[in-house]
Amino acid sequence: MASLGAVAAPSRSRRESVAQAIILSGPAIFLAAFCIMPLVLLVLLSVAHHDEGTLWAPAFELTQYRQLAEPTFLRVIGFSLFLAATSAVATLTIAFPAAYFISRMRRRAQVAWLVFILGALSLSEVLIVFAVQVLLSTSGVLVKTLVDLGVMASAHSLYPNFGAVLTCLVYLVLPYVVLFLYPAVSRLDEEMPQAAATMGASPIRTFFLVTMPLMRGPLVSAAALVVIFTISSYLTPLVLGRPETWTVGVHLSNTAMEAGDVPLAAAQAVLLVAAIIGLLALVRWIGRDRSARA
Repeated sequence: MASLGAVAAPSRSRRESVAQAIILSGPAIFLAAFCIMPLVLLVLLSVAHHDEGTLWAPAFELTQYRQLAEPTFLRVIGFSLFLAATSAVATLTIAFPAAYFISRMRRRAQVAWLVFILGALSLSEVLIVFAVQVLLSTSGVLVKTLVDLGVMASAHSLYPNFGAVLTCLVYLVLPYVVLFLYPAVSRLDEEMPQAAATMGASPIRTFFLVTMPLMRGPLVSAAALVVIFTISSYLTPLVLGRPETWTVGVHLSNTAMEAGDVPLAAAQAVLLVAAIIGLLALVRWIGRDRSARA
């Protein structure tokens, strides 16, 4: 009997391994087909030869990567990073207090706010961008209100400019960040801020010295989420901004569609993907460093 049990155990383990392999084969095929293969093709296209007649021809050239060091493209990258970082700071400044106060409401009020935020996600980016465009136009409600209040001497459009682009991007990513921070804020230990207040710390001092350090990991992850969303944004800077406020996503599209330089556009995309992967690695390192110290 013991020998039969010993034979049955490896057989059962083998069947479980086969079942796990079958279950995981679907996600593995999906990742290979829709994530890994397109990235490999993008890298191969970035080293191809730019041909005016056929857009590109198979080759191995690094000409496109040398063009990435040109001052014009470096300025675009710098502005895209600045816009993404500014959007992250502005979004977290609004989203973190909002998530904190929602988590401290009654359960019914929390559900109502969460449903409202989820409803905001149902609006498409196209609809939001053009709604903001109408709102900031010369005949928009906001401009008319500012003129009636005497803030503006005459009616004029409030776009295109950097402020319009930043405002719309923050509006687009704000619901995602609030929902991202809500679970972590809900798990905050209320005893630690209360202990700090008992020891004489003011609410502001308690917020920055107690609450913020406890939320460092989620805040860093949320900031990375905003940067990933905004660094390559296309429609918002195209509609609400000027050429000097266009992001790398707009220039990438113009390089491929208008200039017809598909290999250069692919090289720009590879650089953008590498930057995002580096950002995710940095976030993971910060989270690991925090857990190691804990």
